[in-house]
Order: sequence, then C-alpha cells, then structure tokens
Amino acid sequence: MKTRFLLMSLFPGLLFLLGLALPVPMTAQPLDVTIADVDFSQLPRVTFKACVRADGQIVRGLDETHFTLLENGILQKLAIRCPDPTEINSVALVLDNSGSIFAALPKLIEASQRLVDSLGATDEAAIVTFGRTVRVEHPFTTDKTSLKNVLSGLDASGGTALFDAIVMACEELQRRSGNRHAVVITDGEDNLSSSTPEDVITLANLLDIKLHTIAFDIAPEFQDVMRRMAVETGGVYFFVSRPSELTTVYEKIADIITEPCCIGEYISDNCEYTERSLFLTVTDGTNSGADQVTLPCPWRSERSTLTVDVPDELTPLATGYGFVDIDPIPSLDLTLTLSFTLVYDEKLVEIPLLPFTLGTVTQNQVVDMARIGPGRLRFTLSEIQPASATSRLVGFPVQALVADSSRRVPFRIEDAQIVGCPTEFTMIPDSTIICQCFRALEVAFDSLGVYAAEEPIRIPVRIAGGLETGTAMQAALSLRLPADIEDIEITPGTLLDPEDVQWEIRDDRLDIVTVGTVLPRDTSGVLVYVTIGPNRGKTVRKFDLSVLESELWQRCCPADGEFPEMHILQDGNCEFIIRRIQPGLTVGNAPNPFSSSRGGSTQVHVRVPAAKDGIAVKLDIHDSQGRHIRTLYRGPLAEGEHRIPFHAGDLPAGVYHAILRTADAAVTRTMLYVR
Repeated sequence: MKTRFLLMSLFPGLLFLLGLALPVPMTAQPLDVTIADVDFSQLPRVTFKACVRADGQIVRGLDETHFTLLENGILQKLAIRCPDPTEINSVALVLDNSGSIFAALPKLIEASQRLVDSLGATDEAAIVTFGRTVRVEHPFTTDKTSLKNVLSGLDASGGTALFDAIVMACEELQRRSGNRHAVVITDGEDNLSSSTPEDVITLANLLDIKLHTIAFDIAPEFQDVMRRMAVETGGVYFFVSRPSELTTVYEKIADIITEPCCIGEYISDNCEYTERSLFLTVTDGTNSGADQVTLPCPWRSERSTLTVDVPDELTPLATGYGFVDIDPIPSLDLTLTLSFTLVYDEKLVEIPLLPFTLGTVTQNQVVDMARIGPGRLRFTLSEIQPASATSRLVGFPVQALVADSSRRVPFRIEDAQIVGCPTEFTMIPDSTIICQCFRALEVAFDSLGVYAAEEPIRIPVRIAGGLETGTAMQAALSLRLPADIEDIEITPGTLLDPEDVQWEIRDDRLDIVTVGTVLPRDTSGVLVYVTIGPNRGKTVRKFDLSVLESELWQRCCPADGEFPEMHILQDGNCEFIIRRIQPGLTVGNAPNPFSSSRGGSTQVHVRVPAAKDGIAVKLDIHDSQGRHIRTLYRGPLAEGEHRIPFHAGDLPAGVYHAILRTADAAVTRTMLYVR
C-alpha cells in the first residue's frame, strides 16, 4: 500500500500514460420530493403523502430519519410509513356476515371487491367470515376473479365472534411473507368469542400484522375497542354510519396498503391558523430535495357555546323537538367527535332514544344516545363530517308527561368532551313549561297606595288570574322591599293554611314559597299580607313594592311580560299629601267576589254623610295593574247610600279596584271577578 501511494505521488503522469484514472467523487443528485393529499380533517392530526423519486424512480428504504417537516416555520415531530413495494401485500378480509349486517351486506360486498381490484398483480388476499361460524371462505390467492366470486355469494346469519375471526386471520397471515394486513369490519359487539381484544393485539404485533378496523354503526364503547386494535397495531380506524360510505373507506384502506409513496403524520401545535405552509426536506446520503405547499386549513375556535333549545311550552302527552346548538358553526372541512350529557327531569318529560338530525350539523349521520342515569342522556358524535353550515348540532324529541299541575322543566348540558383541537365550552340551559291549561296566574297589588301617617300600611299580595279550589298549586316569588324601613311584618293571607306558606326577609328582599304542592282554601287570592308600620317621620314617605321574580303553578302557565309594582305614598307628621275624607264617606260592593256564571255584575255602594251632601265625585274602575277600565259615575251625590252597577262582562277574571275621588281625596274598594 505504501509503495503504490509513493508511485502515485512521484509519477502522476504515469497513470495517465497507462490509461488509468484516479477515482472522482460522485456529484450529489437532487431528489424529486412531492407533498400531496394533505388531510387536515382530523386536526390537530395532519396526514399527507410524500413521494420521493430519483431519476423518475421511487426511492426505497426511507424512514423517519430522512425527513424534516416545518409547519409555518415550526419543526414538527414527524411519523413516516414508507412501504417497500418490492414485497408483496398479503391481505386478509375479515368480514362480519352476522344477521344484523344483512341490510348493508350488498355495499360491503361491493366495497370489498373494489379493494381486491386495487391490489397489485403479485399481491394476494384471503377471505375470513364470522357469523353463525368462523371460517376461511377462501385461502390466500392472487386470483382476483375467484375472490370476487366468493364475495358475491356471501349471505348474513348468526352471531358475532369478531375476536376469534381476527385470530384465525392472523394464523393464516402467519404463513405468508411480505407485508401483512387484516381489514376487519363489524356492526356489533362480540358475543361469541373465547379470545379477547388483548389477545388479538398481542398476536398481531407478534406477527407484524397491521389491523385496519371499520366500526359500522356500533355503540361508542365498542368503537373504542375497534380503534385500539387499529392504533396499537399500526393500522387505521374508521367509523361508518351509512352503507354508502363503505366504498370510500375501503378505497382509502387500499390506498394505504398499496401506496408506493410514504405516508407522513404529525400532531400540529395549533388549531387556529386558516392557512398553513408545509416545508418538507428529504435527505438520503448526499442526495436531498424539498417541496413546499401552502394550503387553506380548517380551524376550530378555542371557545364554543353549547345551548339547549326546547319548546317554550308543551301540553301533557304532547311531543315537540328540542335542539342542542353550537356556536361558532363547525368547519365543514373538520370532522367532529364530541360527546356531552343532557340533564332533565325524567318525572316530567320523556326523551326517546331517537336523535333528530334533519337540517343539523349531523344530518344523515349516526348520533349515539345512551341513558346513563335518571334524567341523564349521553350524546356521542363520532367523526361527524358537518353536513351544512348551521349552528343546529342535533335534535331530540321531547314528550311532556302528565303532572298534577303545570311545571317548569329545566334542561342543561354537562361534561362536554371533544376530540382533536381543544375547546373550552360554555353551556347555556333552557326550560319548557308543561301547561295543563293556558290561563295565566300572576301577582297583583292594589292600584292605589295613599296612607295616613299614623296608620300602619297593610298590603295584600294577591294571586290573580283564575285560581281554583281543589286543584294543587305551587308558588315561589320574590318581592323588593323598601330598604330604609325596618318595621315590616309578614302575615299569612286567606289563600292557604298558615302552615302551607313560608317566607324570609333578607335585606330588602322578601322570598315567599309554598311548602310543596298545596291546595287553595278560597279564590280571594291573598297569599300574604305585608304590613309596614306608621310613618314617625315628618316628611312624606315614598317607596315601591315590586316583584323581582315569580313561579306560580295551578294547571296554568305563568304570565310573561313586566312584573307588577305598587307605588306607595304615606303622609308625614308635618307634611301632607291630601286632606283625607272623613270616615263617613265610604265605597264598597256586593257580591264580592262576583262571577261570570252569575251575570258578571256587582253593585258598587257609595255612602255620603250629611256633612258632604251634594259633593262632586268621580267613580272609576281600574284593573290590578292600575289601568283605567271605565268610569261608572261622574257628578254630585246627595246624602245617603247609592248603588251603582258594574258589569264586568268579557273582562278577564282578576282583581279590580273601585276608586271614588273628590276634589281633594280618594277612597278605594278591591273587588275580585272570577269565572
């Protein structure tokens, strides 16, 4: 070696003369790199195809160490699968032909035949079925016609021995060389096998078999088993809800099995950008190449809102539709795997396990509903491809049950979980009212509140709108009390037995509730009396008594709109609002209450003392909200008692007030009109 080196050093021209040449270093050859079929639909998981060629030929023997990927300039941890096309593919088709798959069997056969057609000339396939028995319908062969004929003759019957069938397929694949794959489909949970999912996964990994699994319209808990078998053996998993989707799924699996290019996958670190730039570099020894693509990308908001939307009211045994809405609207290019729990009162409504998808994000796709407890339904959406740009996620039927009185039924969403891009959820509840009838109960106050300084103020809190004795009712209401008055006393009214109503004063708030479901004693409607002590100050006292909120039930729906309030004026010891009428001037009525069944009329009695003989008066009727209904009399009245008729006629049932006014005073009488 030393002698040769010396000769080469001393006589470089000698080699030329002898026709020999020194070795020349090889020039690096550029690689032709192409990024194709970028799939963002499973974001943040992104997949793509990477084809690497040199001189027009696919480069063999590449692995993850040869690839570098930047997404928007950020280095990604890349997983690469590069098949070796010099090896044949051995594919076992493991087909569920149990009785339950009968309707989908024609499409399953068609899809399987297309997969067979897509295999290369040297690739081979076998058919294993499981239904009434587990058996090899056709051993491994490259004869596509023979395989397709066997597929055409399949029928459906029997149970589901899924795991035993996969084990049999693995045992058949064990005797094959090359790339080993099993394509497995089922529409039901295994109910016959002696093997377990763990047995299947262990055996497949031991024999280097990739399991590609298809869950056809099965429950979420068994979908997880199918997903595990695929993921833990290096295969792919699909959930299919319609037979028409099978062909597309089998074509995707065929592409994976026979693909000569590499398949890349990475988990992106963001879900927000709507455009992504992928820069892929491939280095193989001294050769290298790169490709860059910039593509629009679907995205998912970091925050979403799930809202329950149910009918405002339902009559007993009536059925309506509720919806769960999502905001913002999901991207049409991003699959949606989402689950949440709907909570409601099962004693008041029933929700059949039949989701409603027409006109929603999930249209014509399977949504799983499972009853996980009393009044708790779990909705599961698995790899839903949004059908339209709408906020309506999924619908559900709601049937009102019979209750002893009207009820408000709240609905709320809990425990929302999403797969893929993380999302923080805000859940907005809703409620429906089961209405036994359509007459509204309401809180009412007397319309006039002017009081002398030395008198305590006794204010009846009435329930108006057509109360009925013998019918169960419930009440819960809150009133705002004057904040600067301490001398306030609450006493039971005439509507209920004293033990049937409770109250509590907290600061300037009075909360009143009935003790469960109670029966009214009469229809006068006075729930409680609020008594405010005399005004010991010098100035006129002004304050409002108003309703903050109310829930009133007696076969009737609560009234919508503004809550009533009562404006109160009370004389001071030095300041006066008006000169008060002497006790002799009075106003009353009989009968009270008066009813539509007896003509809807009452007589208003006005008594004028001798000292007021010939006084000018005006007699008006106001409703419980203080609105003027009509004037019964205007003019002078002589000494004595006068009877003035009031015909209520078609006026709604409730509280009315007869107000007698003179030039400097007013006197009122509260009347109750019932139907």
